[in-house]
Amino acid sequence: MNANLRRPWCALTMAVCLAASIHTGAAADDLDAAKAQARALLERIAAQERELAALKAEQAALLERLEKKASPAGEPQQPAPAQVAAPPPGKAERNWLADHVRLGGYGSVRFEAGGAPGAARGFTFRRFVLTTDATPAPRIRMHTETEFERLFGLEAEKTATATAGGLQLKQALEGNNGGEIAIEQAWGQYDFAGGHGLRAGVVLVPLGRFNILHDDDYWDLPRRTLVDRDASVTPVKTAWRELGAGLVGGFQVGPAKLDYQFYVLNGATLDFNLESVAQTRDPRRNKLALEGEFALTSGAFDGSQGARAIAWRAAFSPALAGEFALSGYHGRYTPSYLSAGEPVNSLAFDYQWRRGPLALEGEAVYTSFGRVRRVIDAFAATAFRSAAETSTPEARQLESEIEFELGGLARTRYGFWTDIKYYWRPRWLKRTFLGRPFDDPVLIPILRYERVWLNRRLEELAFANGAVTALETADFEQDRVSLGLSYRPLRSFGLQLALERNRRLNGAQLIFPRVDARTAAGLVGGLVFSF
Repeated sequence: MNANLRRPWCALTMAVCLAASIHTGAAADDLDAAKAQARALLERIAAQERELAALKAEQAALLERLEKKASPAGEPQQPAPAQVAAPPPGKAERNWLADHVRLGGYGSVRFEAGGAPGAARGFTFRRFVLTTDATPAPRIRMHTETEFERLFGLEAEKTATATAGGLQLKQALEGNNGGEIAIEQAWGQYDFAGGHGLRAGVVLVPLGRFNILHDDDYWDLPRRTLVDRDASVTPVKTAWRELGAGLVGGFQVGPAKLDYQFYVLNGATLDFNLESVAQTRDPRRNKLALEGEFALTSGAFDGSQGARAIAWRAAFSPALAGEFALSGYHGRYTPSYLSAGEPVNSLAFDYQWRRGPLALEGEAVYTSFGRVRRVIDAFAATAFRSAAETSTPEARQLESEIEFELGGLARTRYGFWTDIKYYWRPRWLKRTFLGRPFDDPVLIPILRYERVWLNRRLEELAFANGAVTALETADFEQDRVSLGLSYRPLRSFGLQLALERNRRLNGAQLIFPRVDARTAAGLVGGLVFSF
C-alpha cells in the first residue's frame, strides 16, 4: 500500500479508537441494565431451545410413523390386502378412544383455623369430580361429571336369615357425615348448524356465572361464595343442576360475540328428606323421632314431575378479555300435592374483565319466592299438624314423634360478590424453587367482597288441625371480606391461602357459619388440581 493510501487509513483507525474509548466510558453506566437484559435473553433462548427440542422429538416420531406406513423403496404398488397385517386386538378401539374421548377431573382440599366457636376447623375433603367429554363425530358431543363430595367411603349391607321360629331381615348403610355422590352433568348435544346446538340431559342451570363455572380449580380462593353456596340467594345452592333440554350457541356481532343458553327444565321444587333421631333422656322418656324436612332442591329426575321452568343466559363479549351477561330463571316450585301454585323468579348479572395482569370478576343475583304465606297455609292444610307424639300408658318408656319442618323459604333473597386479582409474574420467581422448572409460574393476590340479604326468612312454623298456630320470620344481612394469595406453578394446580372475616349486619346470628356471633374470622388454606 502506498503512502497516499496509508495516511487516510491511519487517521480513520485513530478516530475509531477514540470513539471506542469515549463509548466505553458512557457504557459503564448501563452495564447493570445490559446484564439484566442479557440474563432475560438467555432465559428466553433456553425456553426456545426446550420448545425446539420438543418439536424435533415430535417431528422424529411423525417421520417414524410415516416411514412405517410408506411402501419399501422400488415397490410403488401397495401390498395386496392379504399381506396387510391386522392391528393387534383392541388397538383400533384404543386409538378411537384416544382421538374422540377425553377423561379428566378436578379435586380440592381445604384447611380452616380460627373462626367463631362452632365454626368448622381442621381439614375438609371438599370434592373429587371425574369428567368425560366425547366427540364421536364432528357434530355430536357428550359430557358427564360425577362428583364425590366429602366422601371417603360408602358401604351397604342387606341380608335375610332364617332363625328359630322366624325370619330376620337386616339392612344397613354406612358412610361418613356430609358425604355425597352426585351426577353434576350428563348431557348430549347435536349441532344443527355452525355454532348452534340442541342439548338435552342433566345440565347446569345458567343463572349467573358461578354455577356454570363452579369447578374448584378455576377459582383462587379456597371457599365458594355466600351468594351461590354458603348463604345461597339462588333458588338452589351450587352446583345446581336440572333435567331438561334447550338451545346453546353463539353469534358473531362484528368483532364481538354473543353467546346464549336457553333451557326448558323440570325445575326446582319443594322436596323432603326424612331424618331419624334416636335419643336417650333422663329423667324424661327416651325418644324416637322421624322428621320430614322440606326445602327447595333440584327437580325430579324420574318423570314424576312436569317440565315447568325455564332458564336462560345471554353473554356479550366485546373482546376476548371480557364478558357481560344477563341470566334468569322462572318456574313453579310448589309440588302438585299443595293447593298453592307459586313461582320462583331469579335475575342475575355477571361480568369478567381483564386488562393486562389485572382481572375483575363478579355477580349479582335477585330471587323472589312469590306469596310465601300462601305456600305456608297450603302446607299446613295438607300436612294437618306439624308434630305428633305418642302419649299412651304403653309408651311411657319411649316417646315416638313425627315432625314436619318447612325451612329455607324467604320472601326475597339477593346479594352480590366481586373479585379483584392481579396475575403477578416477578422475574425473581423463576430463579427460586417456586419457579423451577415451571414455564409460567404465577402469584395471584386476590380480594373478594360479598354481601347477602335474606328478607322475611322462615325461622319457625307450627300448625295443628290444618291451620298455622305459630309463625316466625326474620331478616338477615351479612357480608364477608376475603384477602388471599394463590400460587400456581401450573394453571391446573394451585396452593391457596386466605384470611376471611364474616360480619353480621342484621339478624340474630350469622347466616354462615351458623353461630351466635357478631363476627367470625379465620385462616383458610386450600389445594386444587385438575387433569
